[in-house]
Amino acid sequence: MIKSRTGTVLALALLLGGCSLGDGRDASPAPYVTPSALLPEPPSPPPSSSPRPASLRSQGSPPAEGKGSRDPRDVNGDGFADLTFVMSHGPWSPDLVIVYGSKDGLDPRTRTVVPGAHLEFTGPADTADLDGDGFADVLVHGHVVQAGADSDVPHILWGGPKGVDPEAVPTAVPTSAAPPFFSHETVPGDFDGDGEADLALKTPMTNGTGERQESLAVLYGPFTRKGVPRRHTVQPSPVSVDIQGLIAGRIDGRRATDLLVRDGSDGGQAASWLVRGGPGGLSRRSRELNKGNSLAFGDFDGDGRGDVVVADSGSRNNEPGYETEPPGVDGVMTVYFGGARRAPQVFKNLRFARETVAGDYDGDGTDDLAIDRGPDGVELLHGGRNGLRRGGKVIRRSGPATDPNGGRLRPLERLAHPRAAADYDGDGRDELLLTWSPTGHVPEWGSALSLWWATDGDRDESTFGTGGW
Repeated sequence: MIKSRTGTVLALALLLGGCSLGDGRDASPAPYVTPSALLPEPPSPPPSSSPRPASLRSQGSPPAEGKGSRDPRDVNGDGFADLTFVMSHGPWSPDLVIVYGSKDGLDPRTRTVVPGAHLEFTGPADTADLDGDGFADVLVHGHVVQAGADSDVPHILWGGPKGVDPEAVPTAVPTSAAPPFFSHETVPGDFDGDGEADLALKTPMTNGTGERQESLAVLYGPFTRKGVPRRHTVQPSPVSVDIQGLIAGRIDGRRATDLLVRDGSDGGQAASWLVRGGPGGLSRRSRELNKGNSLAFGDFDGDGRGDVVVADSGSRNNEPGYETEPPGVDGVMTVYFGGARRAPQVFKNLRFARETVAGDYDGDGTDDLAIDRGPDGVELLHGGRNGLRRGGKVIRRSGPATDPNGGRLRPLERLAHPRAAADYDGDGRDELLLTWSPTGHVPEWGSALSLWWATDGDRDESTFGTGGW
């Protein structure tokens, strides 16, 4: 179903110049806006943040110097994708960790640990070449104080031939002051298809009755080293009240990336809206997809167009009368193809797809899909001309039998979960990355103790643990 929503009134927008939201009834992208007023100073970390002492941090060897690449995950530009994640350390501020790829895959000895000395990292890390210099930059969220209130604000750590400087001060993306505890969910993409990385984020708005709603803002790159985008747009969100999450398609330099906007829920499966990218940026129209909390972008039929997977993750609302999902959602996974007039592919009785990670695991140029099925392992579905098909490998990896305190872990607590996929060794095939931590809430966060596997399905290319980092 194609739908558009009426415009709302901007209450707290980016301090990058005025804009008109329009009425949202046409399919054209949001209007071009040129930056004007900016924040004079980056926001400061809250005084309560305390970085881990340097004596307790273990830096690895520096990475090989690169000359630049087009891979949006290659922080040091040597032609190999790198891994970034935020790692918590008990009472101290979390650290940002970068493990660099190589011809032998991820090398845990070659890593950078950026302490939370200048910024209290508060969420997962992502990468994209935001300044267009050929080196991927790291996008993080940080806990800062703005206008006397605590907020989570996007920041950038700049990549280069030697990767990220562990002593670098993160650059704040200039935004307006946000309400207390409001998180700017931010994802990178190339939403106008010009080959430059952009950022999409949610930002608060109020409607005509004073009720809070949220809008979509897009900051179009390239960015200056002060975090200023070339231009930006703001448009109404297809979600009426609360945006639970944003997911962007992979940047590949060949086409505009699309955006998924996920609605909030009370524990059950949530609805999502697909917003297409194009030459002018994100469309103002959106398509409502089936409910499902496991979402992934990929090209699953090899036609060069972006496809979307929406699957039932298995979570449910525990309120009386709302514990079940309708037959069209319960155990269902739907593949929406980007090709014109191609019917969606529907898988039924797939209980359940707790996480979904797309990647070209066999190197045939078509994306495959890894599905986290809990105790049934991680199932690989292969892509092809007709879409996804089952019958692939089932991968299982497990953490230790006891936790760091000696307590015995139950089988479900030992399961490794898929986190990401990338070509870490440059062989033309993506490796699936699985991770385990005693907290059990991977894939986005690590802990002071976490285990990682990068596998091609037949063998583990690299394995490592973060204890002692």
